[in-house]
Amino acid sequence: MKKNPSLLRYLCLSAILFALAAPTGAEAAKKWREYTDCRMIPNPANDGDSFHVKAGNIKSKTYLFRLYFTDTPESESSLPERLQEQADYFGIADLKDVVKAGKEATRFTENFLKDGFTVHSRLSDALGRSDKDRDYAMVINAAGQDLGTELVRNGLARVYGNGTDLSELDAYNRSEDAWWRRLRQAELEAKKEKRGAWALAAGPVNPLAALTAPREVAEQDVVLARPIYLYPLDPSNVRPLGTLQAGLTVHVVKGATPDKAQVRFTSSSGQVYEGLARFTDLGI
Repeated sequence: MKKNPSLLRYLCLSAILFALAAPTGAEAAKKWREYTDCRMIPNPANDGDSFHVKAGNIKSKTYLFRLYFTDTPESESSLPERLQEQADYFGIADLKDVVKAGKEATRFTENFLKDGFTVHSRLSDALGRSDKDRDYAMVINAAGQDLGTELVRNGLARVYGNGTDLSELDAYNRSEDAWWRRLRQAELEAKKEKRGAWALAAGPVNPLAALTAPREVAEQDVVLARPIYLYPLDPSNVRPLGTLQAGLTVHVVKGATPDKAQVRFTSSSGQVYEGLARFTDLGI
């Protein structure tokens, strides 16, 4: 029987992938917490996607929350590299216009939440420059509208950052993938209508490119909480190469498609491999 070298290489790689790291069991996700009758606390550091909050149902503490899924333009110029990144995303030539859009996003959020709001958070660390703990959250105003979605729909935020599964929240009841798709549609609407930061951009809108553009994600290391599939680097090949086991550390290189990231990892023998993994599987 004639041997197929390509098949042998595929089987060899699959065997290595299945053997990587013994399963340790998935870590239980932090439970959602609900903060009701919330009010924004005035603070110079507040901006469109990150702000200080006092919750009506918890009297003894204040919070600093950061939105999941979205990133508003910087409202000041202390981070030029981040400003440039945002300028490139929106197609804005002048960094001063990015700051202008950031200030508009800050005003939008303040007005959007002026009548009170509800926050859902797992108290997952969102880092940031503040000495105060900052946690990722989903925010709904008194009219039942999601803040992140409306920021994107009005051209005042990019679809970017950390996401999370929302299926356990009655107010959302959607998977993480479904929410990313919803935001992409809202973004396309904002582009077509040239709202917010998109009004400062140059060039025609390409609907197909907007929907199929790779999701932007920060380069980072992720320890797998559960076994996940690894896919070929060619996005058109949807057949998994094999399984990466829980406990393995993979390096997220960049977004490759709307739902997959390019990842790199090292086997127990020291061999370096690359492939694609779903954002939902990676937990980012």
